[in-house]
Amino acid sequence: MEAVIAGGGPDIVFQPIVRARDGVIEGYEALSRFPAGGGDTEAWFADAAQCGLGPALDRSAAVKALEESTRLPHGPFVAVNLSAATLLADAALVDMLREYGGRRPLIVELTEHAVLDDEDAVVAVLGELRDGGVAVAVDDVGSGYAGMRQLVVLEPEVIKLDAFVVHGMKGNRVKSALAELVLEFARKTDSRCVFEGIETDEDLEAARSIGADLLQGFRIGRPTAV
Repeated sequence: MEAVIAGGGPDIVFQPIVRARDGVIEGYEALSRFPAGGGDTEAWFADAAQCGLGPALDRSAAVKALEESTRLPHGPFVAVNLSAATLLADAALVDMLREYGGRRPLIVELTEHAVLDDEDAVVAVLGELRDGGVAVAVDDVGSGYAGMRQLVVLEPEVIKLDAFVVHGMKGNRVKSALAELVLEFARKTDSRCVFEGIETDEDLEAARSIGADLLQGFRIGRPTAV
């Protein structure tokens, strides 16, 4: 892990996020890729947090993503994943994100899947980002209690509906009902809703029939280097 950080961070790939109605690319999510043998991406970040390297790995991935994103077509937003703990511990990174957000649409996706330890402090640092033009996304909504709480506390500009809900949604009235509720919540709170996990033609058809705004998944476009 220290070698990855010292080497400038993990490899970065970008996955497109498109408008449901016409397939136009609205943005790209930056995703980290690590050397084989250390588990999946989530495991790397979890292990980093356990051994005290979470903020350092977070920073290395975010900085590299911002650097790589300058080679993407200008106009679409860029989304980077960061933990609230890193944002609270790294004021210089917050300033860097604000500076980038003044030049190109930027979204920070919070990676926590649990209740935040210091909600007031997190809300404050997100306010700093928003003052710099950076939007906030809550990921994996529909996967648990924490996601619902974060919608209320953080008031995100972007809500990402969990892939578990989206995949196989066609013909599943429970998943479809939940997706409709989240989409309606997003509209009533002036947020945009990304349907993650679009993997098949059936997923795409179901998302469009519900009225999804934005789509992401292997059926739309796989993560790839610039």
